[in-house]
Amino acid sequence: MSEGAYGEQATGRVTHSLLRLNTAMRSQAWEWAESAGLTPTQGEILVLLMQRKMPLRLGEIARETALTAATTSDAVSTLEAKGLIEKRRAHEDGRALAVRLTGKGRTAAKRALQWPDFLSTAIDTLGGDEQAIFYRTLLKMIRQLQVQGDIPAHRMCMTCRHLEPSKNAKRAPHRCLALGVSLGDVELRLDCEAHEEADSATQKKIWKIFAQQG
Repeated sequence: MSEGAYGEQATGRVTHSLLRLNTAMRSQAWEWAESAGLTPTQGEILVLLMQRKMPLRLGEIARETALTAATTSDAVSTLEAKGLIEKRRAHEDGRALAVRLTGKGRTAAKRALQWPDFLSTAIDTLGGDEQAIFYRTLLKMIRQLQVQGDIPAHRMCMTCRHLEPSKNAKRAPHRCLALGVSLGDVELRLDCEAHEEADSATQKKIWKIFAQQG
């Protein structure tokens, strides 16, 4: 078998494996959502609002969740009718509406965070080194999907101007200047409230250092 043919088969197997994981995640998401009287999309919006800790406009919610404006509007209207969120005028623009959680919505959001626990159980069967390699691989894939425009940009450490990347994280961890903490590979964040996007040249430098460690 040629090296190219093997690479194509390996890519296909990885893709198929990810699709199988997606099937499990979709099934579990709907099972949880139905028990909570919500849809997975509504649960995702609740979690996003809880994680951001601030009111978000409809456009911001649509961008962060990669939903259409119409789907976002419908989901938000339903959540408002259920008393899980409330609309307020945005502080920076009184003409725009922003959405925030109610007390009831915060409780629902905390429950929504628990539905992926079945994945945590499976991941716990991996050793520490395996988890680190797996997470590094996922970060690289997420970054590529962002570059391709297939998923929205995350507030991740690897695109933040505050990160001082290490050329060998096992010997000397990465450093976050904003929080003043050291970070191993598995501690790098996908969504951080202290995130400030680095310029293009800095991002390329960070990713080059990160990629060379694999």
